Amino acid sequence: MRKIFILFTIFLSLISIAEANQKQELPDVWKKWLDEEVVYIITPKEREIFFSLKSERERETFMRAFWLQRDPTPGTPTNEFRDEHYRRLKYATEFFGRGTVKFGWETDRGRIYIILGEPVDTQRYYETSANTVPTELWQYYGDTSLGLPPVFNIVFYQDMSMGDYKLYSPSFDGPQRLIRAGTRTNFGRYEAYEQIKQVSAELAEATLSLIPGTGGDPSSQSASLSSDLLVSNIQRLPEKKVKSQWAEAFARHKEIVTTDYSVSYIDSNHVLFVHQENNRNYLHVVIEPNRTSMNQYEEKAYAPMKLNAKISDLKGETVHQEEKNIQVEMNLEDFRKIERRVSAVGDVIPLVEGDFTIDLLLRNTQSKEFSSVEGSVHSPSSGMPSLSPILFLFNEKALPRKLQTSAFLFHGRQLYPNTRRLYAKADDLMIYFEIYNPSLDFKSYTLSIAINSEDKILASHDELVGDQTYFLKKYQLSDFASGYYKVLVTVRDNEGNEILSERSEFSVSHRSNIPRPWSYSKIYPPLWHPYFSMVRAYQYLGLEKFGRVIHEVENLYNRANPHKEIAKLLALAYFNLSDYARVIEVLDPIKEVQEVEIIELIGKSYFQLESFESAIEYFKKTLITGGEIIEIINLLGYSYLEIDDRTEALSYFERSLKLSPNQPKIREIIEKIKKKN
Repeated sequence: MRKIFILFTIFLSLISIAEANQKQELPDVWKKWLDEEVVYIITPKEREIFFSLKSERERETFMRAFWLQRDPTPGTPTNEFRDEHYRRLKYATEFFGRGTVKFGWETDRGRIYIILGEPVDTQRYYETSANTVPTELWQYYGDTSLGLPPVFNIVFYQDMSMGDYKLYSPSFDGPQRLIRAGTRTNFGRYEAYEQIKQVSAELAEATLSLIPGTGGDPSSQSASLSSDLLVSNIQRLPEKKVKSQWAEAFARHKEIVTTDYSVSYIDSNHVLFVHQENNRNYLHVVIEPNRTSMNQYEEKAYAPMKLNAKISDLKGETVHQEEKNIQVEMNLEDFRKIERRVSAVGDVIPLVEGDFTIDLLLRNTQSKEFSSVEGSVHSPSSGMPSLSPILFLFNEKALPRKLQTSAFLFHGRQLYPNTRRLYAKADDLMIYFEIYNPSLDFKSYTLSIAINSEDKILASHDELVGDQTYFLKKYQLSDFASGYYKVLVTVRDNEGNEILSERSEFSVSHRSNIPRPWSYSKIYPPLWHPYFSMVRAYQYLGLEKFGRVIHEVENLYNRANPHKEIAKLLALAYFNLSDYARVIEVLDPIKEVQEVEIIELIGKSYFQLESFESAIEYFKKTLITGGEIIEIINLLGYSYLEIDDRTEALSYFERSLKLSPNQPKIREIIEKIKKKN
């Protein structure tokens, strides 16, 4: 045990050293903010993330967001929490540091006062004939939702009748600690309790337990740890009152949120679901912020939204990144019908096969509110049968076939995801799931659905899979008691062997009605539109699957007038496959476009084909269009060397070295050319 304790102490010391090193780099104003102003209310995660910030702008934006997360009335000019906190800090500094070498906010009384505020009652007991030390009894009403008892006490005592008042612990101090030092050894636990009782019965009870009515027998030599758990709970209240997810979201997106000062983090629910259609995968997203601020102009209500999406593979490499505008807009009459409900904002992103981490940032650019989503999805590979996750819905409806794509519009039915998977008894349980890439054998397989409560099956049925690849099922919940339930979906082969399975949970509330959000989704063209192929092609390019890039866009390129972006994508794929002649062929129709990437790619392809005269022509055009690019200047030097024009080669290599002196290889080539000349 001692070895474990020593290792733990070393671990804590290393953390302290690391934090001290980080703190050395902070300006004094931020050290004061961390170690004095918010030291008792900042959570460990917030503190950790603050240390990771590098610029003043990031720290200032973080501080604004820090206070906004604690503002009980966001949107108003006054932040009541911040004002009250600084009032408490000022009071603690002025009144609790007297007679001690500490600042008032550093004392035990200062810490409790800053966290809990003014006691509802304060009793002060100074030295008396009962041999007690100066003691204070503070009484509070507790918030039971935060794990506090309805009423509790806090006791402070002045050990040795001098200096700072210390926080009292019934189990570690005991009633004897409140007896003067000179006579303390003459009293046992019970005798000390009786002495204190002469001063105050209420104080005597508090020496046994800080929670009234739970003190137990004063003659017992042991005390319950409930009081120490209470004090520990009080000191962790900041972590319970504020979820640190906002700080984690801030850290992931600080480059974006610090640019436009989006500092009001709004907690949210979300669903990520991969839908498969025509052997292509699409990530459908819904983000449900707990609050959406709408602006009004003339007869319109609107919220200008931006959605930043980042998709990474399991190695952390980014395969997709973009920013989208989502303009939520409606007339005032419609807005007044839904203004008290939360919103659900949906989007669709084409997605190649693989396992990915999804990071989404939804910002209201007008109100500076932001919500963040982090999750992972499996996008199935072609030919590999699998089951999708179970998608819980609160509603669905048939829509006329439209030439458009929007979030959770599957097979002519608009689905409304239940992000919390919570239902009332009057609701229908609705679930949706898909079988990805089913083989022909699946037609004779059996699909089983079971709803369980613990080990009891409440509803179940079997059916043949047949030609179905997607399933929408409804179940009445009127006979379900409030509680948690499991849904199990299984596919079995003809011998009864389990081939695929998926399970998830939902809950039924005791409430008669569950408020549902209003939904808004960005609208896209039909799935056959080139937009979707281009997005997938860029993802394949990031994954270095160049053959798949060609498969996605070559047919688009072969149409009458090839789009510039399609031509570039196709050319990049062929270049990475070393098919340089095909690169030149693909880019030939747009070679007159004055764009650096196109001209540079043609020049590099000619260079690889050892057509150095043509390479020189396009490299020079690249410099005219894109400015001084060291790589291109060096390639010009190499090209002139290949055609034995050492004078021109030398001029370009020297030009390169002047721009970037730290190029030993180029310096060596220059020396060789000069010797030959």
